[in-house]
Amino acid sequence: MQTRVAAGVIALLAGAFLMHAWDARAPGSPRGPTARAPRPAHFARAFRVSRFVRGNLHTHTTASDGDASPADVVRWYRDHGYGFVALTDHNVLTGPRDLAAWVTPEFAVIPGEEVSMYVHGKQVHVNALCTRALVRGGDFPTAEAALAHALVGVLEQGGVALINHPNFDWALTNDDILSADGEQLLEIASGHPYVHGRGDATHPSHEQLWDDALTAGHDVMGVAVDDTHHLVTDADPEAFPGVAWVAVFADEAKEDRICEALRRGALYASTGPELASLEVSPQTYEVAPTAPEASVVFIGAGGRVLARVPHAGAGATYRLVGDEGYVRARVEDARGVAWTPAVRVTRD
Repeated sequence: MQTRVAAGVIALLAGAFLMHAWDARAPGSPRGPTARAPRPAHFARAFRVSRFVRGNLHTHTTASDGDASPADVVRWYRDHGYGFVALTDHNVLTGPRDLAAWVTPEFAVIPGEEVSMYVHGKQVHVNALCTRALVRGGDFPTAEAALAHALVGVLEQGGVALINHPNFDWALTNDDILSADGEQLLEIASGHPYVHGRGDATHPSHEQLWDDALTAGHDVMGVAVDDTHHLVTDADPEAFPGVAWVAVFADEAKEDRICEALRRGALYASTGPELASLEVSPQTYEVAPTAPEASVVFIGAGGRVLARVPHAGAGATYRLVGDEGYVRARVEDARGVAWTPAVRVTRD
């Protein structure tokens, strides 16, 4: 009898312990013997980069509506310290074979075409980068149809799709951009004076359109471009080289490495500031500008400002909280603005 009572007491104590351990789990967590505590919030990817190759992704020549020959335009970029350029004339594909004399171990020509389309008289443009065949434009009933045509034509070749200047002609809305399927890049800064990059009272800026796309789940990188049309100073529009650029994460100016970096959005964009390094660990996002007076603004989902770090020449670090959605950085100095990739926050 005593043995049976003792066994019952032991069983009750063991049951109480198990119930306590079960109920001690975080509210809403899975229940059962195999449940595990959720992982803490962390960045979905990590990287460290301190070597970059500068280039321009939107450039015109006499092959469409520019005022200088392809050779002259390529020469300008090569002679001014760039590592690559994409010539993107309207519905004209130009690649490295067309300019083989200018391709060197230190300078690459990236295949490019500006797929130029019209929707009820408004211009919708997508740059086809790293492609091998023309996509061509045309007339389309909706902006959504135009974007779909260009993106399919680019992506089925394994190319890189860049949606150009959404506010040019006020042609693209937020919904149009969100309808796009597969775009890797979105133009957020341009040297062209007529593209309304800052928006107006009734249209969001290009940077806000980027945040809207990111917040909706599109993994797209914002880029800055010259949209060069002229090499002479009395031209109209005043769209000259050397105004805005990208710096891809690469250690060589090789076409394949540059194209792969563009596909992954592995770059920063700039209208002036330069970065010495960029590092994302599971819990921190670190930006090191080259200018001591530069400031860094960390931005999360919806364009929410997460932190500001003035005089960040020694480096700026943002430590993850967990509710950011994603984190990107905006670097500002007297020369302009630079934008870094958005990295998503996850608990997976």
